[in-house]
Amino acid sequence: MNGMRRNRRCHKKQKPVPKKQYNIFSSKIIFAAAITFLFSFSSHAQLTYATLTVQYDSPWVCNNLKLIPVKFRDTATAKKELQNDNTISFEEALKEGKITVREMTTPGGADVGMLELKNHSKKNILIESGEMVAGGKQDRAFASTVIVPPTEKEVFLPVFCVERGRWERRLRNFRYAGPANISLRRQMNIARKQNKVWKEIDRQLADEGRQSKTNAYLDLYRDTSDADSACIVFFRKKMKESDSLYAGFIALTGDRIINCELFGGSDLCITSYETMLKGYMRTVRDKTGTVSISDDAVKKFLDKFLKTEEQQQKYLSDHGTIFTYNKKVIHLIAYDD
Repeated sequence: MNGMRRNRRCHKKQKPVPKKQYNIFSSKIIFAAAITFLFSFSSHAQLTYATLTVQYDSPWVCNNLKLIPVKFRDTATAKKELQNDNTISFEEALKEGKITVREMTTPGGADVGMLELKNHSKKNILIESGEMVAGGKQDRAFASTVIVPPTEKEVFLPVFCVERGRWERRLRNFRYAGPANISLRRQMNIARKQNKVWKEIDRQLADEGRQSKTNAYLDLYRDTSDADSACIVFFRKKMKESDSLYAGFIALTGDRIINCELFGGSDLCITSYETMLKGYMRTVRDKTGTVSISDDAVKKFLDKFLKTEEQQQKYLSDHGTIFTYNKKVIHLIAYDD
């Protein structure tokens, strides 16, 4: 009963970043904020046409998914902002035991809106907004893109519930569960409210006829294997055969723009590439059809946030998000109107 009461309270009031800091955890939460992310538009944005070039003439296309590469204009720009050649993905780190994920406990029990992490490796670990872990007392998705550096201390990161109906007394180990699709990530990145996340999960489960007792978002993917997708293999090969100046991609399907994801350094982009691919493949479930949206339409979209930093901040306040580390942009996500 205590667990169920706690879950109902979370349903009504939970927010991805708690407004109140409990005294016994204040030093830990402040420490986590200092080394993980700063969601702030006051930080230097760095990612504009001044430093980037869009390769409209060299798209990567498989079935009805089209990726338009965005590159840094020169090697110095790609490398100078963040030296992250020592960074590994969250998926790799978790599967190899280089990071642990645990429930964060408060005087009242586990906190559904935060998770405790500890980096056991000697490398930085990149965790992306929308990446999910299954298990614990409830499945969760990380609310922000963060870099977790090697440290002897634990860090505490905000998360969203993606399994509303389960809150167990018995703890289960967390396992990597891949990225959320773009529709759900959009709610996480723009609305940033738990009730909006649950509403989108309910919609997707209903559309797929996957309603369950726990309303688990991961029920959508329990019988699929995106890693075996022919398109995943194709896109992996394209990256392997290319140079290393990538800042990110614009993803398109049919007559619409999925999103644009850019990173503060080419190493971060390459580290995140597998996660991006899996997120796109989970978004484009229907493999038929062709991409019909024009380059002019894509340029019109990009012009809304790549011309100037001031314009970028204004557009992304309603249509995306920026995540920073040490006052440097590490991840920019933009969505069309």
